[in-house]
Amino acid sequence: MGRTASPEVILIFRGTHQVMSAEKNLKREGVPTKLIPVPRPLSSDCGFAIRIFLPDKGRAKEVLFKSGILPRSVYILREEEMYDEEPF
Repeated sequence: MGRTASPEVILIFRGTHQVMSAEKNLKREGVPTKLIPVPRPLSSDCGFAIRIFLPDKGRAKEVLFKSGILPRSVYILREEEMYDEEPF
C-alpha cells in the first residue's frame, strides 16, 4: 500500500450507528470519506471507521459538531501501520 500525498485521518466512533450517521452527514456536506475496517493497531467496539484526509479535517469537524456526532478518537497515519492519536 503506497502513501498518499496527504496523511490519512482515521475517525473512530462508539458504534456502528454513529459511524454510519457520521459518514452520511460528511458525504452530504461534500467531505470526501471512505468507510473502512478499523485498522489492526487501533481498537474499536465497532468494526468500522471513517477515513478522511488531513486537509478535510477542519470541514469534517464542523459537519460532525453541527450534527452532534463526534468521534471517540482520531488518529493520523504517520508511517505504515503507525498511528498517532490527536484531538479532534
